[in-house]
Amino acid sequence: RLTLAASYREPVIATRRPSAEQLAWAKEMLAKPGKPDVPRVYAQRFEDLACGAASVPTPLQVLRIGQVCIGSLPNEVFCEIGLEFRQRSPVQPAFLVSLAHGYFDYLPTPKQHELGGYETWLATNRLEPKASEKMLDALLEMVAEVRDPK
Repeated sequence: RLTLAASYREPVIATRRPSAEQLAWAKEMLAKPGKPDVPRVYAQRFEDLACGAASVPTPLQVLRIGQVCIGSLPNEVFCEIGLEFRQRSPVQPAFLVSLAHGYFDYLPTPKQHELGGYETWLATNRLEPKASEKMLDALLEMVAEVRDPK
């Protein structure tokens, strides 16, 4: 007999804001005539983020199909996050699906934020630096909710 269970949450995750210096650069960049190249796209994203919400509800879901656990989130995740989910999940086997229920940018770990890189730039990742930890903790709580009592 195959059993199914599911859990869905939308934890609220804080967003980052462009600095005054970044906004001044964006305003200057967008005031110049030109084709939509990468700097102009980032300048527009800075302006959009400055007007955006201070936090966003983030859709997370966990499914258990028999003894298989599937976690999902709306980001492009770093492999460390998926591996940690798999390792810490009390239901095995477990795996993580990214880009589910929307697209909320890259999801680097706090360590990756310290190291820097494209995926941590404000225009490619608007969520707070500890977002991956908060989302992973919520997903693991949800796994415990759907665990088969047998």
